[in-house]
Amino acid sequence: MGWSDLPSELVITIAGNLTEFTDHIRFRSVCSHWRSSFQSLSLRLPRQLPWLALPSTSSPHFYSLSEDRVYSSPPPGVADNSNVLGSASGWFISVSGRYSHITFSLINPFTGASVGLPSPDPSSTLSYAAADTLIWDRSDSVVVAACSTSFGVFHCRLGETAWVLIESQRFRMASSITFYEGRFYILPVDTCETVVLDSETLEEITVINAPYLDSPVGAHLFVSSGELLLLVKSTWMYLFPDSDSQFYKVQRANLNDELVEWIEVNDIGDRALFVDNLHCFSVKVGDHGLLRRNCIYSAQSKTSGGLRNSSRTYSISIFDLGNSNGERLECALSKLRAASLRGAVSPPSWFFPSLS
Repeated sequence: MGWSDLPSELVITIAGNLTEFTDHIRFRSVCSHWRSSFQSLSLRLPRQLPWLALPSTSSPHFYSLSEDRVYSSPPPGVADNSNVLGSASGWFISVSGRYSHITFSLINPFTGASVGLPSPDPSSTLSYAAADTLIWDRSDSVVVAACSTSFGVFHCRLGETAWVLIESQRFRMASSITFYEGRFYILPVDTCETVVLDSETLEEITVINAPYLDSPVGAHLFVSSGELLLLVKSTWMYLFPDSDSQFYKVQRANLNDELVEWIEVNDIGDRALFVDNLHCFSVKVGDHGLLRRNCIYSAQSKTSGGLRNSSRTYSISIFDLGNSNGERLECALSKLRAASLRGAVSPPSWFFPSLS
């Protein structure tokens, strides 16, 4: 009797005892019978710690925080020489080409599932969104994206053939886009007001006034447990760009209040925040012994060398909101030196691994 001959009931029992994401990946790879038996259990996978996608010349590397391990073999859904940007949903947007010949697609790198997206009109500002300037998020049926250095926010309904400019007087250039429970939250660069859009109609629902900020540069907007959080990089980060410490401030607003107001906080409870260059999300610390509550985990990269022989190094910094202390996380990631892609390269990108 071979592995593929085991009864489905026994295979499901084995799979039910696996809690690590990588064990599920290996389980699914044994044979088609095991993979099909696993489908009924895919939604039972416990919430995992975030992973980090790392660009390189051949294909993206992936870093598992829970295992403290870098995976260099590309998952089935990742093409060579691709730039990928992750999300809290586990799906990536893949970016290829450059300037007016850019193309996008949605992929789940661990299942191989993909959804084609239309190429932007060459005359639109979205066509100039490089891998390091694209911001985006998605609902089940709509993708909203923008170039963080150009005017215009666009949406595309899955299955349609064109990106459509979202007409609004409230924002011309966005620095952050996030989806939560049927709404898109967009943070304009110039005003730092929060524009809330219905995810189906893309019509404006409300506008939340901007908080007082010393500097609006580097702000990330996200929603956690019914609270709207604004993570702002302090100006100290620009005075000491090579420091192991990263300096942040957090503004919080309760979306259930009749009058939504921002309050600066230094305690976010039993949560940890994960931030990279383009987005941010929160994780409930709970039983995750590796995480520290009320802390911010930020991912950075640095490129060295010439155009033809450059390399990138990566690091993760931890900033404690309570005492404003920061430190660099000692991990396997700091030993990685990856060859850089030519041209614009996507930044390291946090994501939740998913098999759905």
